[in-house]
Amino acid sequence: MTADKIEPAVHVLQQSWLDTYVNPDYGVTREWIEKRHQSQRTAEKIEARRKRFEDTNTAGWVAEDLAGNIIGMATPYRDNEGVQHVGALYVDKKWHGKGVGSALMQRVIEWFDSSKPIVLGVVTYNERARAFYRKWGFIEVPSSETLFADKMPEVKMVREPIRHAAQQ
Repeated sequence: MTADKIEPAVHVLQQSWLDTYVNPDYGVTREWIEKRHQSQRTAEKIEARRKRFEDTNTAGWVAEDLAGNIIGMATPYRDNEGVQHVGALYVDKKWHGKGVGSALMQRVIEWFDSSKPIVLGVVTYNERARAFYRKWGFIEVPSSETLFADKMPEVKMVREPIRHAAQQ
């Protein structure tokens, strides 16, 4: 992810939220999502995103179509304790089921230390994403449900580290 691709990638993320997370039962309306994302468009937030990619604990990739339009993005990171997080991974809905998400997830997994677990949070009513992450070896952590932004029920998933023969 280069500086000139950050904002188009954020647009994919924001549109994915609108396509995926609207759920009136939880008070997650289109208007709530749009308002939340509007606050992410300030000059300060944009600059903070650019600076985050200068940090070696954050990575970012985009997927582009043949015309150079960004159709997917991933921004994994390691937190201050060294925990590896998938972070954001979103694909334009027109590209679902075409391998874009898998290509991004492969990059994420390759970037991380395979001897350590990888964690993520996924909205519980996003069955498509939950199934995708299970396909990649993530398991839901029992009793880990929290509310993201005080509205969206989210469950933690973990991909356990790869144990090499020498470690067994």
